[in-house]
Amino acid sequence: MADTDVIRTPDQRLRVFVSSTLQELAAERQAVRDAVASLRLAPVMFELGARPHPPRQVYRAYLAQSQVFVGVYWQRYGWVAPGEQVSGLEDEYRLAAGLPRLIYVKSPAPEREPRLAQMLAQIRDDADVSYQLFSDPGQLRDLVENDLAVLLSEQFQAAQPRSGGPGDAQRAPAGPLPAPATLLVGRDRDAAAVRDLVMAEGVRLVTLTGPGGVGKSRLAVEAAGRLGPGFADGVRFADLAAVPAAELVAATVAAALGLNTSGAQVISDVMAYLRPRRLLLVLDNFEQVMGAAPLVADLLTAARGLVVLVTSRMVLRLSGEHEVQVPTLPVPDTTAGSAVAAVQQYAAVQLFVERARAVAPGFVLTSGNAAAVAEICRRLDGLPLAIELAAARVKVLPPQALLARLDDRMGLLTGGAVDLPERQRTLKTTLDWSFGLLPAGQQALFVRLGVFAGTFGLPAVEAIYGEAAAADPGQAGPVMDTLGALVDSSLVQPETHGGEPRFRLLDTIREYALARLHEDSSGWAAHDRHAAYFLALAEPAGPDLEDHGQLEWLDRLETDHDNLAAALSWLVDQDQLEPVLRVMLVSGAWRFWWLRGHLDELARNAEAIVAKSERLPPYERGLALAAAGFHRQALGNQAASREYFEQSLALLRRSRDKLRIAYISAVLGHLSALQHDYARASDLLDQSQAQLHQVGDGEFAGPDRVQHLLDLALLYNFLGQIRLSLADHNGAAQLFTQALSAARHGSDRFTLLISLYDLALASQAQGDLRGAAGHLAEGRRIAAAAGDQASAAYYLEALADVARLQDNPQRAVRLLAAAAAVLEANGSGWLHAWVPRAPHGDDVLTVLRSRTGDAAFDDAWARGRSIAGKGAGEITFDGS
Repeated sequence: MADTDVIRTPDQRLRVFVSSTLQELAAERQAVRDAVASLRLAPVMFELGARPHPPRQVYRAYLAQSQVFVGVYWQRYGWVAPGEQVSGLEDEYRLAAGLPRLIYVKSPAPEREPRLAQMLAQIRDDADVSYQLFSDPGQLRDLVENDLAVLLSEQFQAAQPRSGGPGDAQRAPAGPLPAPATLLVGRDRDAAAVRDLVMAEGVRLVTLTGPGGVGKSRLAVEAAGRLGPGFADGVRFADLAAVPAAELVAATVAAALGLNTSGAQVISDVMAYLRPRRLLLVLDNFEQVMGAAPLVADLLTAARGLVVLVTSRMVLRLSGEHEVQVPTLPVPDTTAGSAVAAVQQYAAVQLFVERARAVAPGFVLTSGNAAAVAEICRRLDGLPLAIELAAARVKVLPPQALLARLDDRMGLLTGGAVDLPERQRTLKTTLDWSFGLLPAGQQALFVRLGVFAGTFGLPAVEAIYGEAAAADPGQAGPVMDTLGALVDSSLVQPETHGGEPRFRLLDTIREYALARLHEDSSGWAAHDRHAAYFLALAEPAGPDLEDHGQLEWLDRLETDHDNLAAALSWLVDQDQLEPVLRVMLVSGAWRFWWLRGHLDELARNAEAIVAKSERLPPYERGLALAAAGFHRQALGNQAASREYFEQSLALLRRSRDKLRIAYISAVLGHLSALQHDYARASDLLDQSQAQLHQVGDGEFAGPDRVQHLLDLALLYNFLGQIRLSLADHNGAAQLFTQALSAARHGSDRFTLLISLYDLALASQAQGDLRGAAGHLAEGRRIAAAAGDQASAAYYLEALADVARLQDNPQRAVRLLAAAAAVLEANGSGWLHAWVPRAPHGDDVLTVLRSRTGDAAFDDAWARGRSIAGKGAGEITFDGS
């Protein structure tokens, strides 16, 4: 026997010092005492003996003679004695440094005192402390009993002599965290957020969800690495990607824990191993073994020191589960341009550059390729896997060439690293993996969702999913449940717009869904139902074209603009032209595209329809030619637009559509007047007036009534413009007033904007600058409220001319600068083609510069452009 061995009497057993407040944790102190006694150890507790000494001397003496420290805390920090900085509770913990410290914290604690909360936060940061939560005395007794038993076993093993031979080396723990081969880019905040959530009180199950390729596994590994020091028994990692069935998950977890077990004992052995431990278990790729979710719940129940971090494309739906939706990486917005400094601050771009340099070490982000890289990242939705696969192509394709080939991203984004799982080596195989996990009903809905562009609502989903769902509201439940399952699977992204639920697919996922949809010719029906739904949505009812109803209608269509554009394109491509023509000229829905700055979109469809119009009946061909004429007119091509209108009018005259005949006749008259062909203009305007006189005011309702008032307003405006050009200012003002009356009667913003502008010009010509400014201010407000920024900019130009005449050149400069900036940002719009545009060119600016001086001009111009960023509707007019 060694000389240092000590022979102890049977009463000298291991002493366990128990620290806690007394009154609030009386039951818990008894539970700890019972747990200690059950192991034949000696509990050391303040209340077990009275001593004629101050309390501080007593607990210090007790601690000096103890071998293990157990701290139990809930809500109270304890009493701070006079002259002391900390309570006895915290002093006991500090004095126990060097002893094994087992800490147990009762939860919930709604009234925890701040100093105790601070103390517990510090304890959690101590690497040599076991820290666990409990909710009742029974649970606490089990935890203390198990932890003390494990502690004694570990101390016994550590005390055993080692020979130092090869066979005595400790085996490395199974299931260690994978060592990442690449740097984690753009996820520092996300990793910190996951770490903080896992360490939050009461959190024991965290699931990272997101679509395939978003980086769930990589984020989990990073977060787990940061969390490891906070778990006394470390971190274990189990990759479930290759596990074919839920029944095999327990064996995979056992292997990750380093257990040699099999058969019916696997689950019980895993539970027995985990029960006394404080351990973080990472379960990666859980989505294809969802049937094993109850096993996770059982493990958490059996092992109170266990915390589980899961990655999955869908949640486990377990009690106490905390979901973290892993976002795609931030991408540059479309205003970032080609400035390297502006583009490289985005995580998606940083990832692209980092991975590009791995295959092409000389790759550098420059002003020449920054815009292309930014657009690639946008087109790939900031999806990390897609960006990495794209960057891997840089060795062969520079960013500009890569961008040009992104229309076939499924074929382009292949060739991932061979050490990646096979499902992650191409974008398509990653999405195939997700698709294959879906039941048949979810697969059927998912592929049909590919017809949507941008966001969409539940009613639209019901419409495209099947005629039964569209016809029977009772089908909404199953459709909603299926859509909800796709949301849970991270294939559909939920959003909220105006308090209403909206949904969207990432563009990359949408392309995949469309490819799947087009594998079967029956998928075309989904496109047809999509187009029918959104064209019906676009067709305005009577109230939608009047007063405030028009604004609500415009906002509603703006929300679904991407889907409207997709619907029109689909119908034109499929030669279903009549429904598109109705939208463009008959129903009044065209106002949305004109007022909201989407005129180019209608122009493309109009030109495509004209190219196919030979096969149309005369009336429909006449509408197609008129649609193309309107858009050529907006582009300033008067000759081409006049030719289209002439052909259109000849065809429309074969019909009985007096409103459309009057409309096109008036517009042709306007174009003739602009070319100073007043004889032809007068003849056409007379024809328009004759058509309108053949119909009475009360003959129409709904959109036809609004069209009748539009025709009248345009006729009076065009007649008035001729009078104004001939210097008949009073006659012009009278006609413009009649036009404004018709426009107000129809509450039509299209004709209101034309009429107010024209009337302001007449007032200005009459010398009534205050009246002109009033009409222009009203028109600017109407345009801005309708979202028609380009028209509002033209009103700013006219207001600048009024300011010039009022001898306020600096204000005129500011308004012209703001107008120019708004037009640069929003395009030229339509109003300039319908009214005489106010002076705005270089000649005017030269005059204003001479009146203000260079310094004042430059200052006013800079101020005007700076406030234009708010939009024309936000610019104030204070008369200065």
